[in-house]
Amino acid sequence: MAIDTYAPCPGGTGKKIKFCCADLVGDLEQLDKLVEGDQISAALDQVKRLEEKSPGRACLMATRTKLELASKRYAEATASSTAFLSAFPDNPLALGQSAVTDAIAGRMQEAAAAFDRARDKALEKPAGGEGRDVSAELVRIAATLVQAAAQLGHVGFAQGIVDWLTDAALGSEDDRRLLASIVGSSGVPPALRTRVQLEEASGDSPWRPDFDTALKAARAWRLSKALTTFRSLKGVAGDSRELFTNIAVICEMLARPFEASEAWVAVARLKDVAHDDAVEAMGRAIALETEADPDRSPLVRFASRAAALAVPAGEEGTTAIELLEDKLRHAGNCDPSPFDRAQWVSRGAVPPRSAWRIYDDTSPARLLATLLVFGRQTDREPEAVLQGFAPDVDTARPTVESLLACRFAADEGGDAMPGTGPTNWLMGSQFRMQPPTAPPGPTPAGAASVFDTLLDEQRQAIWVRFLDVWPDTPLPELLGKTPREALRDPQGVQRVEALVTEGEATSRRPDACDAWTAMRGRLGMPPATTIESPHPLEDSLPPLRWHRLDMGKVVIDDLRGVLVTALDAGFERAAERAAESLEARADATPADRWEALGVLEDRATSSVRKLEIIAKLRAVAAQLKANDGMLDVAELRVRMQRSDEAETMRLLEHLRRDHGRDQQVLQAFAEVMMEAGVDLSALAGRAGGAAPAGGAALPAAAGDPGKLWTPGGEKPGPAGEKKVIWTPN
Repeated sequence: MAIDTYAPCPGGTGKKIKFCCADLVGDLEQLDKLVEGDQISAALDQVKRLEEKSPGRACLMATRTKLELASKRYAEATASSTAFLSAFPDNPLALGQSAVTDAIAGRMQEAAAAFDRARDKALEKPAGGEGRDVSAELVRIAATLVQAAAQLGHVGFAQGIVDWLTDAALGSEDDRRLLASIVGSSGVPPALRTRVQLEEASGDSPWRPDFDTALKAARAWRLSKALTTFRSLKGVAGDSRELFTNIAVICEMLARPFEASEAWVAVARLKDVAHDDAVEAMGRAIALETEADPDRSPLVRFASRAAALAVPAGEEGTTAIELLEDKLRHAGNCDPSPFDRAQWVSRGAVPPRSAWRIYDDTSPARLLATLLVFGRQTDREPEAVLQGFAPDVDTARPTVESLLACRFAADEGGDAMPGTGPTNWLMGSQFRMQPPTAPPGPTPAGAASVFDTLLDEQRQAIWVRFLDVWPDTPLPELLGKTPREALRDPQGVQRVEALVTEGEATSRRPDACDAWTAMRGRLGMPPATTIESPHPLEDSLPPLRWHRLDMGKVVIDDLRGVLVTALDAGFERAAERAAESLEARADATPADRWEALGVLEDRATSSVRKLEIIAKLRAVAAQLKANDGMLDVAELRVRMQRSDEAETMRLLEHLRRDHGRDQQVLQAFAEVMMEAGVDLSALAGRAGGAAPAGGAALPAAAGDPGKLWTPGGEKPGPAGEKKVIWTPN
């Protein structure tokens, strides 16, 4: 495509091509053709040759850096970007490309500063000239930085760029929506999910004019300039909530998490700040401290420890290992663990002879570690490897050493090994449940199934341990103190309150929310107060407080908004409470109840409760004249867990008859069958049928309705009926 000579220079100079690089128009057109043909290497070679003939040209330097980034030659791109910026220090494109190379190298603070300058220079009006427009290339750079920042956990930087693009209406609306979803799906910490706006100063203080100047610069997206002015006011406005709030917000957008956390701590310390505001400010500070240093101590590290197995050579050695494995098999706290040998072989590693789960001696027994037993290889002697989180490995080690008559060496990984926070470690505990030895029979209607009982036992064991151990566990969020220790000083109280509040508000499972609430009583903390607000959305009530709302007093329009927003933002307790209230409202529409019941069904923890909600959903579906195929699949999953054979057969027949051509239902059905260990494709192939486009085939449920259809079973049908697996035409 021919280049418009009156278009802006692709090198970001702010001049038209005709007055900047008219002599390179033909070459630039050729480069465009190569890029459009996805011939990136050829285009890069061409631009290098052009630079030799015409050195120091912004359009060529910008193109070279762009092509090197596109071909993932990051070291070369960094060198080219540095040369470009050195030659054109005020060029917005040079600054933007420098921001990208900094972001790729993990230097997010430098990337944010460079992009802020690029944004400023892009709108700056040169002396005696016309103001620049933000180029499409700079918008693409902004999108790249959003993705890099979101991936590295710098939420404020990423969200700040999205806000700028939206404020300036740059790029398409779909692109901006996509970038916002990237930020939202990047694992935003609960404390940072609440959007905080820049605040105006109140009163007529002597420093007010400087404050207003800085605020104006911040709203014009000249963030570094605004931050410099706000910082200069600390000495004269040290008790201003607005000042420290604005410093914190700007530092978040400039990828300065440590400085932002300090500013939020300063906000939490101010005497005129309400308790809830102080707690939420401290919660933001904790999240930003983690962003600044994800590996701050104390962390619970993963450990892998090896021990040589003393066995004789030759056949006797193999026999000796078998005897050791037999000891493990008969030990009360060891269970064999299945593993995929092919995965080991595919990465060039020697698979172990066997793998074992090691439990402690509590009741129910808690899983501590995994033990791998390796036989003798050409280059190494037989050995055992004990893996798990370091405290658990330390607990399991004496037991395993006694069984195998070996001695495990110290962990060699140390701080290089991956780790997790103590809270996540405690909440991820697993316990050995004892399923029934015989297949469970049908569960009476309204009674808890064996599956429910086992899950309840697992959950109860997790939360009993969590409530017992967490109060006396040193936490990085509490600067190395335990919750009990932190509660002895006012700032520590705010930190503990922030952690507990976030757990109550955002835990995915209701039992986890209940455990965090119970933690208040365990630590002697006062219960959270109820909030009465008929219009929480209009009142801008922070979402972290929505779970404390008196939902019965919230007007229905706001209740709908709370349900949808809380669900999207991950405030699970508020979504559940809003759904309960909305489902019970007399003025709720069938569509309201449909959405509310869907939320409640998803969060229900027992099969009995799920079936109750599904029955209500069926009634609403009839009112809405909606397809009930997905409800059939949801109920099928529950019925199979409960071993309700008659109801399972009824649902299979209903799915086959009424929803056999619905691809969405077929896909969901296939997922349920896969969870149950049924390979429908193989089953259809054995029966001579073809798998449908959706990847699932629904089995015919003919014959005795009281007997559960089993894969591959010779199920009798009506007389003269051909025995095949039904598939859609």
